Amino acid sequence: MKVIKVRYFQTNKGVGYQCQTNIDGVEICNDGTGGATYLDGRYADTKPYEHYTEWELEDLIDDYERDK
Repeated sequence: MKVIKVRYFQTNKGVGYQCQTNIDGVEICNDGTGGATYLDGRYADTKPYEHYTEWELEDLIDDYERDK
């Protein structure tokens, strides 16, 4: 899985983000309210990637930002 686009947005508690991946229907999200980074999408689409930890998802975002 690879991040191909990131959208950042301001919340009342910080910055949230929504990341499009190269997997159709799977996004990496953070609500910006102090919670975890998570996969979003239909269960059938996200199930093959549910083993990714929050830190591994963050690493994918870091890789995208570094390569930008």
